[in-house]
Amino acid sequence: MRALVVAALAAPLAACNGGASAIVPSPIAPVSACDAAPNGAIVSAPATQIRRVYQPDWAGPVLFAPGEVSLRIPKHRFCAVEGEWSVPYAKPTINCSNMHEPVDGSSLWIAIDGWSGTFRAHQRGRDGKWHTYPSTDILQAGSESDVRCYHGGSPGGYKTTAYFWIEWSGVRNIRVTHRWRNLPLNAGDKIYVRIAATTTGPHAWQEATLWLVDETTGVAIAPRTFHSGCVDCGTPFSRPATLFGNTVEWITEATFYDADNPTWPNTLNDFGRVEMTHVDAIDQDGTTYDLARSNGGVANVDWMTWNGLRLSQKGVLFACATIDAPAKATFARAPYAIATPGDQGELKPRPRTCS
Repeated sequence: MRALVVAALAAPLAACNGGASAIVPSPIAPVSACDAAPNGAIVSAPATQIRRVYQPDWAGPVLFAPGEVSLRIPKHRFCAVEGEWSVPYAKPTINCSNMHEPVDGSSLWIAIDGWSGTFRAHQRGRDGKWHTYPSTDILQAGSESDVRCYHGGSPGGYKTTAYFWIEWSGVRNIRVTHRWRNLPLNAGDKIYVRIAATTTGPHAWQEATLWLVDETTGVAIAPRTFHSGCVDCGTPFSRPATLFGNTVEWITEATFYDADNPTWPNTLNDFGRVEMTHVDAIDQDGTTYDLARSNGGVANVDWMTWNGLRLSQKGVLFACATIDAPAKATFARAPYAIATPGDQGELKPRPRTCS
């Protein structure tokens, strides 16, 4: 089955990337760097110290471009990111008394941008004036694993609904294919995902190409190029989202958590333990990065806690991420008790690590 996938994708991959020489190890076929990248080589650098950061809805590695500064385009811009993982089965963690969200969700995804500022957003204050604040676009693609909220019985008996999706700032539901918004997946399927931004021409950094291969079933979507949405949407300052390439991420997320309403439940389901390989990125000069050899970049590993509280502040741990090899990370759900909405921050156990 894998040989059929390689044969089907080898030609489109080369054509969609301008025919540049391959510099990134891929589980599917040799692929080029970003569309305008010169021939490059993997550059080794000493391993960097990893910082741990606590977030209310993310867990996973984040790599900052060398010399990255918020709201500035870095000299070495990330233009491609990839990952390979098995779509997880999931168990519910929240009782069905949750009036806001009847589904427990978790997603795994890769992204360009999303952590550091890329534009100044505008918001009208009570005084009627427009005020600005740093914000960020994000281009992301990944898998979703959803289960119905807990309504009795064994948590292991709940059916997982899985699908693939893509998003870009201002366009929450980009069609994965030209007909379908989401693409159904089977829990347990191994998938490979790659995003590469266009770096030259009239749509530079406002256009990107997506690759998705279900290695278990052999289903592969022909590489598809799509455009960004808007930032400052619905304001007089609305404009196309434009990637800076200042960060790349490999993340598990509590899909339905709303950071603007911290009393609502974080409905992260029990997705178990997932290994992600091919945790790689490329910059526009053709240099390949991973989490151990970041070539002057800086890496975080985010852990997910109740409302982003540190463990030293009695934060309740939801999910962990670890770096296990230069291009391999593991995501895991912390031990938990099925919760009444809003009570997750008070329940025991209060784990300090994930199983």
